[in-house]
Formats: sequence, C-alpha cells, structure tokens
Amino acid sequence: MRRWANRLLLVALAAAFLYPLAWMLSASLQPEGAALGRPPFYLPDGLHFENYPVAAARMGRIHRLVWNTTLLTAACILGQLLCCSLAGYAFARLRFAGRDALFLLVLATMMLPPQVLAIPQFLLFRRLGLVDTFWPLILPTVLGGAPFFIFLFRQYFLSIPQELVEAARVDGCRAWGVYWRIMLPLARPVIGTVAIFTFLATWNDFWAPLIYLNSEENQTLALALASFNQSYRVAVEWLMAGTSMVLAPCLLVYFLFQKVFLRGVRLSGAKG
Repeated sequence: MRRWANRLLLVALAAAFLYPLAWMLSASLQPEGAALGRPPFYLPDGLHFENYPVAAARMGRIHRLVWNTTLLTAACILGQLLCCSLAGYAFARLRFAGRDALFLLVLATMMLPPQVLAIPQFLLFRRLGLVDTFWPLILPTVLGGAPFFIFLFRQYFLSIPQELVEAARVDGCRAWGVYWRIMLPLARPVIGTVAIFTFLATWNDFWAPLIYLNSEENQTLALALASFNQSYRVAVEWLMAGTSMVLAPCLLVYFLFQKVFLRGVRLSGAKG
C-alpha cells in the first residue's frame, strides 16, 4: 500500500507539472479564438498546424533568430566548460596557499543575485563599447564561469582516484597534461550536466539579452517571443505555437541526455 501510495503521489505531481505543457501544445493546435473559454485539450475542428508558420512569421526573421540564439548558446557552453573545468581541477588537485579559503569565497558568490551586478556590469561593458553585441553575454561565462559548475567539477575530480594522477605524472605528464588527458576524458558525465544546464539557461534567457541587445539583427528567440506577445492583436493560439517552437529544443535536449545529466549530478555529490 505504501508503494502504491508513493506511485500515485508521483503520478499526481508529474501530472501537475505536465499540465501547463500539455495545455500549451493543445492550444497551439486549435483555431484562432478557440483556446480560451473552452475545456482544456478541446479540438473542435481537428489539428491546426497553420498556427506555427503564422507565429514564425509574426516573430520576424526566424532563421536569424535561431542562428543568434544557437551561436550565443554554443559560445556560452564552451566558455562554461573551459573555465569551470579548469577552476574545478585547480581546486581539486593543485595545492597552493589559500586554496580552501578561495574556494569558500567562490561559493559565497552564489549568494549574490545577478540583479546586484547588473548596473556595474552594464557600465563596464558600455565603457568598453560592447553594448548591442554578444560579448556581454559570452565574456562572463569565459572569464568568471559559474560557482555552482565549479563546485560540480571540483567534486567530480575529487572522486577520481589519486593513483591515476600519480601514474600520469610518472609517465611525464604535468598539470596541464593530467587535466587534458586524464581528468577531462573521465569527466564526461559532469561535462554533459554543465552543458545541459548552460543550454537551458542560455536558450531561455530573456533578462540579459533585454539589457544588452538593442538592434533587431542581434535579437534572440526569447526577445522575439516577448515582442510578439506585446504586439497588437495576438491570438493565444499563435502565442502558444511560438512558445512551443522555442521550448521544443530544450525538451529534446533534456530527454535525449537525461541519463548523462542525472549521472553527472549524482557522481558530483559522491565526495565532499
């Protein structure tokens, strides 16, 4: 009875989380004006896939938006993986004065919300002449990384046996060789986890592009979707179709790499 009660509770929670997504998909396939005021998942005249090209046309140059978002996401993923893996390797395997205190300081920065740093960062990038470019969105991932991702890499590198590191050093590998040839190939689960986290955060990011990107040529999908929502006479069905198109890559990436994601999170917390 306890097992069945747990299963029913999990099914209820899953249904509660899936309901908005299911309604969004159902509304995107309904005719104009039919999504509101009727029972959920009601399809009076069949499936109306024409809402998707209408939403794509209303959002603007969809190919340009997809290219900008993909380019920005790929650059942020590479920046996070490079910076955070190097920092995590240094905190896990290199010995230097003040290492633990510096690591605690890095973790303490997790308590700072991004809104606190918004004005100083904007003034800095404006003085550098980088506003309305992708650099203000990419450089923080390359130069600073994310403290949480540094923590994940450090915890995972600590779980790797020290004997492998010592054997590599006997064979002539130095610190960089150990990192590149031993640590990084073994860290595929946490690399997948950080990549998925960064992909979801960057692909759906609205706040940072809203601050730094002004021209239509540099807009991302999130900005175009918000502009589409604020335009005159927008049908709910068109808006849900546009939202479904923007959200589809996130769901696809997560479900394809779900095992890698969960394994990386689980193994990163195996040693503290």
